[in-house]
Amino acid sequence: MNSIDVIAHNIFKKLTEKGKTLSTAESCSGGLIASSITDIPGASKVFVGGVVVYATEMKKRILKIPEKVFTYGVISQEMATAMALSVKSLTGSDYSIATTGNLGPDTMEGKPEGLIYVAIATPEKVCVKELNLQGDRLSNKKEATLEALKFLLGVIA
Repeated sequence: MNSIDVIAHNIFKKLTEKGKTLSTAESCSGGLIASSITDIPGASKVFVGGVVVYATEMKKRILKIPEKVFTYGVISQEMATAMALSVKSLTGSDYSIATTGNLGPDTMEGKPEGLIYVAIATPEKVCVKELNLQGDRLSNKKEATLEALKFLLGVIA
């Protein structure tokens, strides 16, 4: 098993022990977080669902992100927070995780490639982490997924 698989299994175990559920709202990670959890047999015990909202319009249409959040930019902690809270509300999950950022290779919204925000909504609060990755597009996507899963495991532990 690779690092992502090991962490995903630990997340599954912790959520199962706690009797809690998880949902995802992914942009830059493109569904890799949901995929890593659903690769585990019995994942439906903890994973209720997720969305990949890559295009800005989908963040508006599916997650109903308020227009004011877009003033901070699609690549912002405010957007990650809004995405996590929205998917948590939409699915009724106990925890949710959201990713948004710039994988590269170009600058977006004046923000550098490798700038990623991960937000986790828990039953009590929202935690946000900023990542500044240095790889190419694909390695940034994989590293963002790994770091997001590590963050999630730390929050639910």
